[in-house]
Amino acid sequence: MNHLLAALLRNHDLASLAIVLVEATIGSCIAMRILLTRRAGRLAATVGALSFSVVLTFAFWITLLTALASVYPKLSLSVPVRWMIPALAMSLVSGAIAGAIHQHGRRSARNGMLAGSLLACGFSCMLFTGMAGLVRPFALEYDLTAVLIVMVLGAILCGFALWESSNPQRRYRPWLIGTGLAALAIVVLVFGSLAAILPFDAWLSAVARPDDIASSPIAIIVAAEGVVVLLLSLFGSLVDNRVAARDRLEADRFRQLADSTLEGILIHRDGEILDGNESLAALLGIELIELRASTLDRFIVAGSDMSAWSPDRGNAPVETEIVASTGSRMPVEILSRAITYGGRPALVTALRDVRERHASEERIRFLAHHDMLTGLPNRVLLNESLDAALRRAARGLDPLAVLCLDLDGFKMVNDTLGHAAGDQLLRDVADRLRTNLRESDLVARVGGDEFVVLQTTGVQPEQATTLARRIIDCLSPAFWIEGQEVNVGISVGIALYPEHGETGELLLKKADIALYRVKANGRGWFRLFESGMDDELQGRRKLEHDLRHALQHDELILHFQPLVDSNFRILAFEALVRWMHPTLGLVMPAQFIPLAEECGLIIPLGEWVMQAACTAAAGWSQPCRIAVNLSPAQILRTDLPTTIANILIKTGLPPDRLELEITEGVLMDNTDAAIKTLTELRELGTRLVLDDFGTGYSSLSYLQRFAFDKLKVDRSFVQRLASDSGSRAIIMAIIALSRSLDLEVTAEGVETEEQFRLLGATGCQEFQGYLIGRPMPHDEVENFLRNSSPLSPGQPRPRLLDLADATMLA
Repeated sequence: MNHLLAALLRNHDLASLAIVLVEATIGSCIAMRILLTRRAGRLAATVGALSFSVVLTFAFWITLLTALASVYPKLSLSVPVRWMIPALAMSLVSGAIAGAIHQHGRRSARNGMLAGSLLACGFSCMLFTGMAGLVRPFALEYDLTAVLIVMVLGAILCGFALWESSNPQRRYRPWLIGTGLAALAIVVLVFGSLAAILPFDAWLSAVARPDDIASSPIAIIVAAEGVVVLLLSLFGSLVDNRVAARDRLEADRFRQLADSTLEGILIHRDGEILDGNESLAALLGIELIELRASTLDRFIVAGSDMSAWSPDRGNAPVETEIVASTGSRMPVEILSRAITYGGRPALVTALRDVRERHASEERIRFLAHHDMLTGLPNRVLLNESLDAALRRAARGLDPLAVLCLDLDGFKMVNDTLGHAAGDQLLRDVADRLRTNLRESDLVARVGGDEFVVLQTTGVQPEQATTLARRIIDCLSPAFWIEGQEVNVGISVGIALYPEHGETGELLLKKADIALYRVKANGRGWFRLFESGMDDELQGRRKLEHDLRHALQHDELILHFQPLVDSNFRILAFEALVRWMHPTLGLVMPAQFIPLAEECGLIIPLGEWVMQAACTAAAGWSQPCRIAVNLSPAQILRTDLPTTIANILIKTGLPPDRLELEITEGVLMDNTDAAIKTLTELRELGTRLVLDDFGTGYSSLSYLQRFAFDKLKVDRSFVQRLASDSGSRAIIMAIIALSRSLDLEVTAEGVETEEQFRLLGATGCQEFQGYLIGRPMPHDEVENFLRNSSPLSPGQPRPRLLDLADATMLA
């Protein structure tokens, strides 16, 4: 078929083609800029749509005339008015409708195809109507199939141009791509439509029809292209339906996933809540439908930092507060990310309720400064308060008296009624002390039945002695414990600032000396410190001399207590030093370790224990670990890592078989020096254990700053495990904390089957205590190892205590 396009391609030059492309591009560029300019108000948007239609119609018409003029310069391009007006009207109306759909309709395949096909239909109808008027009185002959194909191509290009121009994710891309596609659509429609017109011989042979549009072949084009518009719109609707079905499926999957998470999920834009999950609705205490109809301001604390909700805060969650429907505040961790929601930018924020974690941390912080049993301040808080009181007293602001208290007859209560009764007695004593002290006074529990009172008001010593009498009187009435009448007394030692000392340590020491003088003289009364009481220290000096002699003459021995797992597989032994005194017999560590720390013998004593323990462990038949306690004085020595390294080399014990146990009190002072020493010990390959965890010195910061391998739960918690729900809760909290930090846990002081069972149920990994085995001499360890083996499934568990006893009798 020799169509007009062939003639055009043979007769035009590249310059004219370039002009056509430039005209189409310029017109499309201006039209797209008008279309993409945001306008407030419906009237302004309507004006924008009309302007878009006018510019694009003008660009199309100019491009058409340029294409014809470049090929047929002598051809008269005058179109009769009665043909020109409807031609322009069809293009303007269809263009305006397309622009309105773009501005007011949502971004969808149906709207894109409808607007694009309307544009292409309007341009095509304008072209053929104008050409029909131009060739009158001849009837315009064309290939209807080619016309429709060109129109469909133009509709697709126009549809993609409008679709891309509505993309909200880019700044310049929609304008540039939309301009290019619109210009290409104009060129395709112009040259494609001209190519669909039949050759001139078909024009000349055609019989002229009445000179009106309705009776011309153009009516067929309009009707056919109208059908194409409907078909393309229907196709776009089908695409939208498929996409919507897919989106609904994905939305359902996302909804199920979001609702199954524990964290709250919130989608919002510019302060408006778009969606959320059931967890968030439950957290806020409202229904999900109410949540979707709310704004973000409703749940944000007034004056809070809104930058916490920004996605620019990085990958770390930010802690903030939100307001529930009841008006109560709750702490949450939030993390926001930018997403596209509904075709527009939005933010998704995950919210995690941290109230339980805060409560656990607050509980641990409370335990760090308070006694768990009585709720009184512990030694840490006592030392802090004593330092503050000393500073005030040094400035002459307040007097200061230190009173050391010790219950009389408490051991008898424990022995006759049991530990549970003893614990209840301590709680009742604490309640009476709190009731009879002023708000300015502080009472702390520093030991089993030992208390300290700080008095910072009144004239001394009169006020201190008055307080001591009041304390003695308030504890004189009988206590009722488990239905039985219990009578205990109390002894009080008093030291005054500055008469008896100017440091907290010295005041406590002098008050303690006065207390022991009271106990030696019959108990149940009070004494102020007197200089003559120092004579009592002579006995301690004699014991110090004997301890130095013991270190030099091998009077010290080691006993070993086993640690096992839940299957009773022996994991380690703890080295416990004993003193075989030539006249006093076996002296326990509680009697001479504090003395060694006071007189500076703890360093050589610690080195002896380390050397002996490593030597013994290196010779065992099984590669069990050996646990050795380190004192605060050892930790603060810079040569400790070198000393331990030399001992390991000398004994041949692998470093990973050595566990170094550090009490929490070691970490309270000289933290930087402790960090340095522990870091060097870690580099040696030894294992670090935090001993007596939870006894009042603990702090979460230590677990973050020190690389421990294990926590040892203090025996005081284990002993009350079966009778005290608070102890169980604390142990569970400590085990949960250790799991989150990837730490092992050992429970000390396991003495009963019930304690072992309850500890196992909480997830404890290692056990130590008399139920497992008593401390034994070195020569009995091998028999213990040979007679011990892990349990197989279903095998009844023997009592290892009996096994240890049998070993010692062998």
